[in-house]
Amino acid sequence: MRLNQSVKKGSSSKKRLREETSYKTATTRKVNRKKNARSMRVYANHIRVFAGFLIVSAITIVWFLGYPQHLYASSLKCLQQFRTSLGFRVQEIIVQGRVNTKQQDLMKALQIDRGDPIFSIDLQQTRFRLEKLEWVRRATVVRRLPDLVHVKIEERHPIAVWQHHNQFHLVDEDGTAILTKNHRHYGVLPLVVGEGAPQKSPDILKILNDFPNIQKNLQALSRVRERRWNIYLVGGVLVKLSDRSLKQGLAVLEKLLSEQRLSVNNVKEIDLRTPERYFLRVTSETIQRIKAGRKGRAA
Repeated sequence: MRLNQSVKKGSSSKKRLREETSYKTATTRKVNRKKNARSMRVYANHIRVFAGFLIVSAITIVWFLGYPQHLYASSLKCLQQFRTSLGFRVQEIIVQGRVNTKQQDLMKALQIDRGDPIFSIDLQQTRFRLEKLEWVRRATVVRRLPDLVHVKIEERHPIAVWQHHNQFHLVDEDGTAILTKNHRHYGVLPLVVGEGAPQKSPDILKILNDFPNIQKNLQALSRVRERRWNIYLVGGVLVKLSDRSLKQGLAVLEKLLSEQRLSVNNVKEIDLRTPERYFLRVTSETIQRIKAGRKGRAA
């Protein structure tokens, strides 16, 4: 019995030892597999970083050598040649709206010649160049396939003449000054003087449309220190106005002119900067007549 029991114990211990050995072996294999997998991921990351570095370096070198730009330019050139072979060349340029703009200035700004590939024209840049011309307020440039370029310009409309440093500039409705040698060619326009006068001229001229008597007697407008207006009437009468009460002052002046209470022969200056009460400066002859009239009544 004891022998059998010892045999059984020996066999069970061997079995247990075998199981422990197999367990340790399996555990070791799992650990090794995990280590190998981790090592492979690390190597793969290093390989990716190195490959990315090589790709970026290659692209940078190729870019600085100019190969992509050359390829792009060559492709565009081939495309333009193909389009040109189909007949897409400029044969006619139609310009609409040109009155005061010189033709040579216009063609210089267009930079388009007969026979140029029509698709090579940069429409936006052409429009920008046209709108830099002194007389051009707005421009549009359109391709009309296969061979026509249509240009439409809107020129500036003069509303006044600005005298500045012994030079005359036309002023348009936006307050833009246009240098001109012969301002009389554009008709009878109001004369403005002073720094900042062109920018403020459209506003006051628009207001003056409501005062016809002032317009009939208007000789010039002067901008004083870029903050208010003086008006010179026919005969040399000076009218001082304030921007804060411009309409009210003009309304008082219109009333004085319409009721014939303001004579250019008697008055030299009128101050309307405070329309509630205005001040007149009369001529010396008028003062003498007033004094003589008072003496005559006293006698």
